[in-house]
Amino acid sequence: MPISIDQFEKTPEQRLRPPAAGSENADRVLAFLTERRAEAFTPAEICEGTGVPRGSVGVSLARLEDRGLVRHRGAYWTVSPEATAR
Repeated sequence: MPISIDQFEKTPEQRLRPPAAGSENADRVLAFLTERRAEAFTPAEICEGTGVPRGSVGVSLARLEDRGLVRHRGAYWTVSPEATAR
């Protein structure tokens, strides 16, 4: 589906990339963190809150971090300030 030139110019590059394999899990993880911006969670807590399998949470978080959408300190993860809800 084409996008307008305005969207092309204003949308951050990482948001213009095609969805990666496993993006449904990543979407669930990102939505969970976005809805709880004022908190940070361990992968186990994200697993419990989203229903995403524990092994997939880690992979999803790594992919989201590569795209600049989440960040972490120690064992805790949160949405990046620059990330916007999808």
